[in-house]
Amino acid sequence: MNPNNDNNNRLSSSQPIIIPFRMILPITSIGTFISAMDGSIVNVSLVTIANALNTNMEGVRWIAIIYLLIISALIGIGGSLGDTYGRKMIFQVGMLIFIIGSLFCAFSPTLELLILSRVLQATGGAGLMANGLALVITYIEPAVRGRAIGINSLVVASALSSGPFLGGMLTEYVGWPSIFLINVPIGLLGIFLVQQFIPETPQKKIQFDYKGMIVFIFVTLSLVQGVLTIFKGEAIGGILLLMSFIGGLIFIYMESIHPTPMISIRIMQNRTILVGMISSFLCYMVYYSIVFLLPFYYQEVLSFKQSQTGLLMVVPPLAMAVMGPFAGFLAEKVEAKRSTALGAILLSAFVFFLSCLLLIFPINNLEIVFLIVPLIALAAGSLTTFTVSNGTSMMNNAPKSDVSVVSGLIGLSRNIGFALGTTVSSSFFALFFVLNNPNNITSGNIFIQSYYTSLSQTFFIFALFAFMSAIIAYLRGSSQNFA
Repeated sequence: MNPNNDNNNRLSSSQPIIIPFRMILPITSIGTFISAMDGSIVNVSLVTIANALNTNMEGVRWIAIIYLLIISALIGIGGSLGDTYGRKMIFQVGMLIFIIGSLFCAFSPTLELLILSRVLQATGGAGLMANGLALVITYIEPAVRGRAIGINSLVVASALSSGPFLGGMLTEYVGWPSIFLINVPIGLLGIFLVQQFIPETPQKKIQFDYKGMIVFIFVTLSLVQGVLTIFKGEAIGGILLLMSFIGGLIFIYMESIHPTPMISIRIMQNRTILVGMISSFLCYMVYYSIVFLLPFYYQEVLSFKQSQTGLLMVVPPLAMAVMGPFAGFLAEKVEAKRSTALGAILLSAFVFFLSCLLLIFPINNLEIVFLIVPLIALAAGSLTTFTVSNGTSMMNNAPKSDVSVVSGLIGLSRNIGFALGTTVSSSFFALFFVLNNPNNITSGNIFIQSYYTSLSQTFFIFALFAFMSAIIAYLRGSSQNFA
């Protein structure tokens, strides 16, 4: 018997379909994992790619940033398409586009073509991220929603953290194109499994918010480029930030009058969902500052190889794997505002300790790694505590008809946090490094001391961001369950 025929027959009946999350999660997690992983897999390889494509770090940084921004811009559209044509179909189409984009990335001979290929890859990734969790929520029992969301959040966080490890190993031993080619067989397997074992979801006709998507892309690109340039003291940075602010106001107005907006202002009026998005954005921005900056520190200061750097960066996902099940249980038993605030305040504390460690430790002692790595692991576990409770709280406050929309908002806040975490952390570090090393000395103790001090100051700023997130997270309203 064909599983899809049986599923389709049940779908047409009044009896809701229930799929054990132990079955549906591994299948959808394939797409979720590779789309999230490609947001960070390039980080360790940026120096190698820059040399191969004859460009500088300023240009090659856009390989990471553009992927996150395009996913952020399109993830709402991906959710709307899933509601209209079926979440299963858009998930599979997204996977196919992602595979094609990955192939183009691997064979791009220039930086410009690689960036354009990353845009295509991100377009497919948006369909995966918007509909992966939505498929899970559609077909599992409400009683295990917290655990399912917890494992899904663990998959995303593990993918983002393991990206540098896998990227470092592949780049050093196979070559940088392999970090994109690895997506092809995994993606094809994902398409097959989804087709075989997951039924299609109900569909509804909606009007796509293409204008909102265009304005959102303009706002985010202006914001990122404005931040990058204003830290250099260029006046154009202020102009770009002003344009981003004005564009943001226009975007809010457009979304408020659109019948099916990219970002629902109506849903954002729910305090729990709004607070969840803001606090999630801040926490992910803080965490990604660590994931982005530390590989450069390991290679530029401690002279580690890419494979060694990648091995160190596998510690956070291992910590998340340990913390994930407990975090899911906590999300089901403890009030969301308390568990989310706890996760965020612990994240702030461990990033602050990391800042202090870098400031006081002897600069020529490699033993610092044995102190840095546990702190990163604790920070990763704290992030898991926050994200699982926060995601569960947001999804429990989502009306059933808007599950895809809220799932998209969770992905949106995460990806905007990653994009700005990359942008803001690198900008703060560059600013502090110029202040601490005004003569631009590139070697010796002065260079190393300046690097440590600048990294410490940057992480101190981000510890404050995490503390802000804890305060905001505690302000969420009373939970409602729309299951």
